[in-house]
Amino acid sequence: MRAVLIAILLLAGATAAADEIKAPKFSIAAVDWDAARAALNEIDATRRLSATAHAAGVTPDLLQRLNQATGTAFPNIPASPVPVLLPFDLDAYLHQKAGEDVDYLAGFGAPKFFLTGPAGYDASFSVPLSETNSRNAEIHLSGFAFLYDLPVRSGGEEKPLNGLHADFPDMRRLYFEGRMRYLFVRYGVLYEVSVECFDGVVRRRRLPCQDAHDVATRLLKALNIAGGLPQSIAAPAPDLAKARPTASTSSFTYYPPGELISGTSARRRGGDADYTVYASIRFPLLDAPGQLYSQMYINLGDCTAAPGDSKTLRRNGAPFRCLPGKTMSAGEMPRGGQNTYPWRDTFCESRAYFVGQCPTGLGHQGQDIVPVGCARGSEAGECDRRHHQVVAVHDGAVLRAPGQESLIVVANAPGTHVLFRYLHMNPKVVDAGDFFNGHAVRAGEIIGKVSNYNGREAGTSYHLHFDMQVPTRDGWVLVNPYMTLVTAYERLLGDRGTEIHEEAPTASAADINNAVATPAEYRTPWEKVVKRTHKKRFGARSSRQQK
Repeated sequence: MRAVLIAILLLAGATAAADEIKAPKFSIAAVDWDAARAALNEIDATRRLSATAHAAGVTPDLLQRLNQATGTAFPNIPASPVPVLLPFDLDAYLHQKAGEDVDYLAGFGAPKFFLTGPAGYDASFSVPLSETNSRNAEIHLSGFAFLYDLPVRSGGEEKPLNGLHADFPDMRRLYFEGRMRYLFVRYGVLYEVSVECFDGVVRRRRLPCQDAHDVATRLLKALNIAGGLPQSIAAPAPDLAKARPTASTSSFTYYPPGELISGTSARRRGGDADYTVYASIRFPLLDAPGQLYSQMYINLGDCTAAPGDSKTLRRNGAPFRCLPGKTMSAGEMPRGGQNTYPWRDTFCESRAYFVGQCPTGLGHQGQDIVPVGCARGSEAGECDRRHHQVVAVHDGAVLRAPGQESLIVVANAPGTHVLFRYLHMNPKVVDAGDFFNGHAVRAGEIIGKVSNYNGREAGTSYHLHFDMQVPTRDGWVLVNPYMTLVTAYERLLGDRGTEIHEEAPTASAADINNAVATPAEYRTPWEKVVKRTHKKRFGARSSRQQK
């Protein structure tokens, strides 16, 4: 690779106690702007930019001229500290600005989402697969000013480039966490082009990665510099001393990260014992108290379900609700009553989703957050949990299409480049707030309400799923948000919580351990997981793996 990455180690203290948080490690990109200028000078259209500047009596830098020309098409493009690569034709763009009817975006259309900032840039395109196939491939494109250095991941599979060797000799094509990623370094910067897909032939619901490969290849080959300006990239330096209150006067208690409810992790390999605080955020619920606790196993919210009950209810089309006769011992309950404290980590709970930070490469991708008690719709209204409000955790921009259940807040700030994803809010409520692609939000701004939407209303319990992705050498990857949420909740309360540890297992816990069967796909090598997991989740007959 042509990149030179400067490793920056940001840890608070030499040896932290077990309950002390830590900061992430970063690598900062050494951007080769001279190479970027040389590439621009090879484009004939740059002469037209120079002629225009000289005619106006000014001679700004070539990159400045480029940003001035493209700024109307790509707002705030000079804010990127890395060269912005897009499927872009500068010559066609200048002709279009002169009044000619030409396509300067190589047939991809304007980005559905475009955001630049101190951490780099992100863009999303929605592209039809072909003239005969109207189905769209949703392609995400990012350029990273810095990367988060994470431990070695679990799972994933490197793939052949299939026709991209000549243009991208150092590219990696990686299938990981449900996305096909095309990773390459140019001008000292790591870029990622990715598409959510299934790595095999799929008959329904999921986009096969093979179908999306031709579209991704066409986009990659159309990439050119559209803007960006040289500027210093500040080394991320989180102030851990201010990350949490010092006074421990609250009743708030929590189990350590990675300490899941007994017997609920994939292959019983445990969770992700990660004390890293990846960003300073506002807690996702407007008000306390709130609870982090499993919504699938021995749940005490809307259902005291044993493992498997919630899945059976949803499969049969019935609402997610409690079954009669379900009981559990007091030792398994959160102390203080239903859905209060202590908190439980739910990252890496047994699920058929790909998560590289989980020991088996599979698990729950985030944390389940439950409002405690209920809110009133009006002063005289009845108590209703649906009135608990959800807020943006960070300044950023919304990445979301109309009607989509998933809402992502993209944070691009000094020392912070994170995708914060929310699930299970009712899309109609979110649509009513106009929270669509590019909508700017501020930390603490109300963006929706807690709901039970999962493909339909009453598809799950009333809770909010929250997860985080950060850029790494493997592109955007999921990380455990547990301690990030713990410290955010402490700031909301104004008190520091107390970490507690697992007590001796009760008879109820032992019974649950014996009852949790390990799905067959968790006992197979990784290369067989993709096919079997899809067959279980979507019912399509398995097919050959992509070559």
